[in-house]
Amino acid sequence: YYGESLPFNVSVDTPPEHFKYLTNKQALADIPFFAQNFTLDGHDEDLTPSEKPWVMVGGSYSGMRSAFTRDAYPDTIFAAYASSAPVEARVNMSMYFDQVYDAMVANGYSNCTKDIKAGLEYIDNELSKNDLSAAAIKKRFFGDGAEKNNNGDFTAALAGIFGYFQAYGLGGGEGGLGSFCKYLETDPVTLQTAGPNGFAPYRGNKYVAERFATWPIFVDLVNFNYETNCQQTDTTKPLECALNPKSTEPDTISWFWQFCTEWGYYQSNNFGPHSLLSKFQTLDYQQYTCNRQFPEAVQKGLLPASPQVGATNKETGGWTIRPSNTYWSGGQFDPWRTLS
Repeated sequence: YYGESLPFNVSVDTPPEHFKYLTNKQALADIPFFAQNFTLDGHDEDLTPSEKPWVMVGGSYSGMRSAFTRDAYPDTIFAAYASSAPVEARVNMSMYFDQVYDAMVANGYSNCTKDIKAGLEYIDNELSKNDLSAAAIKKRFFGDGAEKNNNGDFTAALAGIFGYFQAYGLGGGEGGLGSFCKYLETDPVTLQTAGPNGFAPYRGNKYVAERFATWPIFVDLVNFNYETNCQQTDTTKPLECALNPKSTEPDTISWFWQFCTEWGYYQSNNFGPHSLLSKFQTLDYQQYTCNRQFPEAVQKGLLPASPQVGATNKETGGWTIRPSNTYWSGGQFDPWRTLS
């Protein structure tokens, strides 16, 4: 999101008082200042917006910035291209997974949606029974050390099957959602594909959960995303299976602050018949990850109890924004389309 340039030297030890400058309003105000002072080696001509039309292009967060900047600073940005730009801030973005569900059904994976739901029901039941059953199911997926994770962090890792959907839809290669569904819905002995209702109705929820746990690439995928070493797949490094850990990456910390304070976008479970996540993926869990990332800010009262989406939409216009010379685009099953 931020490239090589960050608003300050962000780290896990950055005092929370410094984050007061990391706001949408401040970020937008940087752009006209930059544009009005822009020069380029080898070009003696005036390249500022007063002489040359500046066009701002972006997707997702940068798409929002394109639209907001055109709206707030039309004398700086002549035109904008806002792709997949969720300009409406909202705490509850569980509808993200309604879009995933619709895409799966439209592409012939309705059986996979049913089996994912059934498998997670079994997993959630095991997590809810007692400490022994919870530890066993966590270790079934990720091996020794996984039992030390709380239910939210563990089930957040299970949602890794959707990790490439936003960029690739049902593609994404061997780690993509389509690949996972083909594995889940194929009988390992006969190689026959499950019917439209999946395997759970006649093999049971436990079978589906255990099949989920044996997806060959899953542990490697989780280790890659979380920089962990569950099951010690890298034998040159010690076992490490802390799932969904507090981030130490500057750009991730910066984005955390922005969505925890202004945007929300909490991608919790889309509870109901189309549910694709664990029941432990709640709005409370999402807020917990914000509080865990910035404990000092919580103690000092600098992190709001919930993202201030009302104030954000009042400032930006949210869905009511109508900048001229702006082209909007969004894919049919793009999960961000629902707030775009």
